[in-house]
Amino acid sequence: MVHSPWSDKRCVATSSDSNYFPGLIALLRSLKKTNPGLPVVVFDGGLTPRQRKITAKFAEVIKREPFFRIKGRGKFSYIGDTTLLKFWAAKLDADMVLYLDADMVVLEDLSPLFSIPAGKVGAVMEKNTVRNMFRKQHREILSAMGDVDWDAQGFNAGLFVMRPSEWRDLPEKGETLFRSMDEEVFSKTKDQQLLNVLFAGHVEPLPLRYNYSPIYDASNGSLPAVIHFLYNPKPWHYSYPLDKYYRYYRSCVKISDHPAVLLLDIYRLARRLGKF
Repeated sequence: MVHSPWSDKRCVATSSDSNYFPGLIALLRSLKKTNPGLPVVVFDGGLTPRQRKITAKFAEVIKREPFFRIKGRGKFSYIGDTTLLKFWAAKLDADMVLYLDADMVVLEDLSPLFSIPAGKVGAVMEKNTVRNMFRKQHREILSAMGDVDWDAQGFNAGLFVMRPSEWRDLPEKGETLFRSMDEEVFSKTKDQQLLNVLFAGHVEPLPLRYNYSPIYDASNGSLPAVIHFLYNPKPWHYSYPLDKYYRYYRSCVKISDHPAVLLLDIYRLARRLGKF
């Protein structure tokens, strides 16, 4: 268990490697602005020394390795193994932990998320069922190992809130489940597939606005509480569209944090001026 000196026994956790640092710094600055009293833990899955030093200004940084590695397949192959570090949230010495992916930006107070009932894990549901999260041949392997409710609505694992004391063995359960099957079973979306199996029957649905994807979710005109930049391109990529969601991201990144964002600014300005 990772012990902490926090007086507030609630915290936020996230994980990142060097590739996701442009997203991590935006998340950390957005949290500082909207939830200034909430402690943050970052599981370091490969930050550079400079990135780690910057991150330490906003959060407690804990070096961790994934408890196993999964080779990605298909259109989700960009998902790295750093995403598996979220399982370590169950080992934090906190009453409640809110996990956020490092490609998120927070726009408002998140304290309502800490009111989930005991025995539940709060998460935002997806339109897909659990069936859609697995390839057909892998569903057959899972079904042979035990009961899986394939028709249950799945959830997006980019944000979840839990009581660690109820899930202390989550990394061990994840590793056991992975090693009991063919390696490719969880090669589609990795952590999301594993957590939808492990948290089955314990999920408390949260409002969509706490895990809003500009790509997949229809806007009702109001601002979301948490923007999730799902899939590629990410807002720190040159090909990401210059929309209002990008501006929320950009407002949370300083050039001193990530100097490469200046090149992105120049490129985007040149595009507006018709130079590209």
